[in-house]
Amino acid sequence: MQFSILLMVFFENIINVPGSSHWVVTDDGLIRSMGISKFQRNRESYDLITFLDQANKQDSVNELLRTMKERKAMIHKLFRGLHSASEVENGLHKTDHDCKMTEKYDVDLDMHQSIVMDGGFRDGIKSEDFGLEEMPMDRKTMDPNCTETFPLNFHMLTFEHLQGMRDRRELTQKPEKSLMKYIPPFMELEDLGSKIAHGLKQNKTSWLHLNLASIYWRIKGDAYNAIECARRAVVKAPRLYRDIPLLSVGGILHATNYSTDAVTVLNTAIDYKPTESLHHLALANVYAHLGEYNKSIECYDNALKLNPRLDVARGAKHQIRCNLKLENLLSALHQQLLDILAELRAYHSEQTELLSFQEKILWEDLKQMPFLTTPEGILDDEFDSLLSTRGQSCMQRGEDQSILSCDVVSERQVFAQKLQMDLQVLKNFENRAKEIRERMTKSKTSEDIYEHLIQLPDYSKVSSVFMDPTDRPKYHNLEIKRSVHEFEQTNWPKNSLCENMMPFIDVKQYIPVYLPPENKGFVTYLFVNELIGMNSVKEHPLPWYPPICKGSKPFNSKYIPAELIKATMGYNNLPDSSLAPHLTALVENSELSEIGQRILSATNSKVAAPWVLSMLASLYWRIVGKPRNALDCLQLALDTVPDKFKDVPLVSVASISHKFSLIDNALSATQEAYKTNPVEPMTNFMYGTLLHLKGNYSGAIYHLKQTLRVEPDAMDGRALTILQTIACQQRLIQIKTGSKNDDTATWCIGITDLPDKFETHHTRLDESILCDNDGRNCKHVQCFAVQIDPDTLLPDV
Repeated sequence: MQFSILLMVFFENIINVPGSSHWVVTDDGLIRSMGISKFQRNRESYDLITFLDQANKQDSVNELLRTMKERKAMIHKLFRGLHSASEVENGLHKTDHDCKMTEKYDVDLDMHQSIVMDGGFRDGIKSEDFGLEEMPMDRKTMDPNCTETFPLNFHMLTFEHLQGMRDRRELTQKPEKSLMKYIPPFMELEDLGSKIAHGLKQNKTSWLHLNLASIYWRIKGDAYNAIECARRAVVKAPRLYRDIPLLSVGGILHATNYSTDAVTVLNTAIDYKPTESLHHLALANVYAHLGEYNKSIECYDNALKLNPRLDVARGAKHQIRCNLKLENLLSALHQQLLDILAELRAYHSEQTELLSFQEKILWEDLKQMPFLTTPEGILDDEFDSLLSTRGQSCMQRGEDQSILSCDVVSERQVFAQKLQMDLQVLKNFENRAKEIRERMTKSKTSEDIYEHLIQLPDYSKVSSVFMDPTDRPKYHNLEIKRSVHEFEQTNWPKNSLCENMMPFIDVKQYIPVYLPPENKGFVTYLFVNELIGMNSVKEHPLPWYPPICKGSKPFNSKYIPAELIKATMGYNNLPDSSLAPHLTALVENSELSEIGQRILSATNSKVAAPWVLSMLASLYWRIVGKPRNALDCLQLALDTVPDKFKDVPLVSVASISHKFSLIDNALSATQEAYKTNPVEPMTNFMYGTLLHLKGNYSGAIYHLKQTLRVEPDAMDGRALTILQTIACQQRLIQIKTGSKNDDTATWCIGITDLPDKFETHHTRLDESILCDNDGRNCKHVQCFAVQIDPDTLLPDV
């Protein structure tokens, strides 16, 4: 006993390490854990094995954090040596000789440049041999039909073994307008065709006319007729001139994407006439198109030796050399990006593993877990400024704006924010790698490697990271202030504005309204992309199913009454197409049905707040025109949505109610949404349009102005048009009612009782806003339709 006391004194005073007991023997002889122990477990505290396993967990987490720290340092090192593709390209063009020479010759490399010869400049061929000028013009234009000159099913000289020749009936090409220069001056293309056709009638075996006919059909973009004429020209041309129609055959095959076959034909043309520079130029272009740059440069050099004034070959040679150097640099940059991507993905896999530890520790409900800390983001230094205001966002709530509601961001939410930003970094790097890869003529990275690198960690294992918003809310103002827009002026709207707007548009038509969860800080594009192991350019595997919502609770009749359910039954083709951009913006270039499957995958994987995914599903059903299915999803959202975000599903419920003319229900849901958040422009827009339907012009104008004060271009400008129309209509009504003595009126008063002399009818009490004509002195009121005695003196209200 004395030894134990001395040992504890030694640890406490000599090496300054306090002793601690976790397990103690109680008075009744049981072994229990001490509540004051920092290793106390509030769940399964009796479990000795799990308690002892904490040491293993600590070792695992420490090792994981060490690895993450080293990996982060490696990522930062790779970042420091990274340049953008534009920086690499600009630097090369400023310093490299070939790139400078490319700019000097100002040659735009066209690997499908149209190159032909009509034979007019070849020794032994005279212009009289063509006889185009002497040929009479028929009144009816004709096209040269080479297949009618003589049959040619097979010939040893026409390369029948080539795939392009066997497929010649299916060949397609674009019109080669650049060949118009071979048409004699002051002659139309149709005239040339008629003259060639006439010449072939006179001499069906004239290789010159057959070659011209081939050029004619290439100008018109008819590859089949062009190659049939060129084949016959090859057969009938003397050996001395056979290279000329062979050049045409090679050009047609290249233009129709049979470039490998074109190489065979053009090499044969060179064998017939090695000293013709145009043959070498055409072959060089084909090699360049095929990516065989060394052979291409060799052919350009041959063309220049034969014709030193052929600047197009000189410029093309420098451009290919420049492109080769650029491709090597881009290839190195691409590999550098792939290395960073690999490190980033490994880092995210480690983040996911760390989150799994955190999930388990939170479930075990430990009092302290000192070794588990929130991991840092990949680029904390760059993102610190973005997160400096992450502590809280506040908003006045309640009917009298007396409640200040602040959302304090927890450490877990901070981690979610960092994870979100790291995912954005990943996405940006994927896009940069893809862009560079597309710019490279030949990719040195195989598809399999690239597909492996774009695989994402499985975030579905960690179900609670994105249950809360990771961004600040889009609209977090404490109050809406007056703007500088024209509608704030005292004399607005002017008579001239109202006169120009006549006849007024029908502003009572239904306009779909949707309040996106993104306004609250939810980054929904992550939910249907990275968090389900996908990205915006990778198609979701088939089959695709729609995101059907199945809830166990009945509809809440307060928001979704029986008459609304009944009204939506049986309608399967009432699409709210104007809402589609909210959904299609989440996944680029994807079909709506695929996005529906992505929403379903996210819901099944539980990667985010269920109510947010239900909102996306409801949006899908509204867009495809099935409002009854949308109500199922909205009820699911209402079941789990926090009170501070309840306005999101309520606005959609109100919009569907409006669609089916259930205005009172729509107004009730909108009022609830407005109490939740009076700043959201879509809520104010919904409120304003509904009040207008109820005949409350001043209330409608107030809420539409509130909409435009927060979002000046709300509803793509339609909100302003509706405000202007309602304001002008109100002005006209005021002018008309000023000259009449109606015995029925609508009176809006403060929240007090009506005087006894007023008899109320249509007993629905609608809370609204009443303002002066200039939009000032606005206050909450209730409106009653009253029967009045014309002889009664009305009190001031």
